[in-house]
Amino acid sequence: MADKLQILHVASWFPSQVHASLGNFIMRHIDAISSVHGGEVWAPVPVKGSMGSLQRMRTADGEGHLASGLPVKRLYHAATRPQLLGVARSVAAETRRMDWKPDLVHVHVAHPAGAAAVAWARRWGVPVVLTEHCTGYHDAQATPWWRRRAIKDALKGADVVCPVTADLGESIAAWGTSVPMHVVPNVVDTARFRPAEAQNLAGVPVGDARRKLEGAPLNRILHVSSMHDGQKNISGLLEALASICGQDMSVRATLVGGEKAELDTYKAWIEDRGLAGRIQLAGPMDTNGVIRAMQSHDVLVLNSRSENFPCVIAEAWACGIPVMSTDVGGIHEHLPNGLSSRGCLLPAHADPAMWADAFLQVKNNVWDADAIRAYACTHFSVEAVGQAYNSVYRQLLQLQTR
Repeated sequence: MADKLQILHVASWFPSQVHASLGNFIMRHIDAISSVHGGEVWAPVPVKGSMGSLQRMRTADGEGHLASGLPVKRLYHAATRPQLLGVARSVAAETRRMDWKPDLVHVHVAHPAGAAAVAWARRWGVPVVLTEHCTGYHDAQATPWWRRRAIKDALKGADVVCPVTADLGESIAAWGTSVPMHVVPNVVDTARFRPAEAQNLAGVPVGDARRKLEGAPLNRILHVSSMHDGQKNISGLLEALASICGQDMSVRATLVGGEKAELDTYKAWIEDRGLAGRIQLAGPMDTNGVIRAMQSHDVLVLNSRSENFPCVIAEAWACGIPVMSTDVGGIHEHLPNGLSSRGCLLPAHADPAMWADAFLQVKNNVWDADAIRAYACTHFSVEAVGQAYNSVYRQLLQLQTR
């Protein structure tokens, strides 16, 4: 078996000109894997509109590279009904241009690219690894029958499934699959997400680093998400923040993310409650902005209705700050119930009074930023996730050669 395997990554979701952030966590997974192995990324991208716009996208970024240097091919194609048809055609067209054979095929999210990827893997006689991030498994009846069928076919064709949480793995198993599973979490670039470096002016610490060195009270709350109320429960979070602000006049909260229509609704609510000077809607931020926000705040809060394991939790830990969250999805797999060394896990339907009580516990606790960061580096770093997948690949290929 070669030391460096050649992996064909086929991604159902991947950042593109159609959707700049879709599947950015998949891109980070592949980047981590490419620190150990080589190969290529194929990302089928359906395009609605004229042939002219399709061709412009193909010309602009049909081919590129990840930060690691791994080649990326965005397979822009005309959107079809059913979607699987256009994806299958785009993958088939790319196979006719390839001059290499992968050691294995790694599918990232079963639908819509899984069926085509599995079919070509079987033709080449190589195994299939399927990584899943999709929350749709938690509510099968909300998924259209034709999509359930396509997903089940992809699961049937996989040799091992890697859900990002054990909780997601249980939901996948409930779909009737007996495929072996190995949990591999989302990845965080711990070289970028890290505590703020000390800033000095004439040899004297200044800024956020000085504030934390001097043991300033924990009163800066941060939330980072899409801000979609259906999943992230922003309306419930605002009620919780209002309760916290009511018991502690020093508290300030910053909410990052969201689109204008939703933000306008939240802004009106904040103003109506007289909290405009205390709860700030910062809007979307790039990665550097999120890092700076985490470095300048004291605690990250999430009040979601459903999740797998949000990347922002691991990112906050990498920056050395604790997390308060409701107990949904696989969050409890890394954040123990109640107050712990990495934050506080509240019941799934915690009310504003419970949030206020929990925040008081968090505020009065002494937090070890180095220990919090160490946990993130051990479990979610590029090195940790890259080696986790290396282990999955090696075990699978050894089984195939017996």
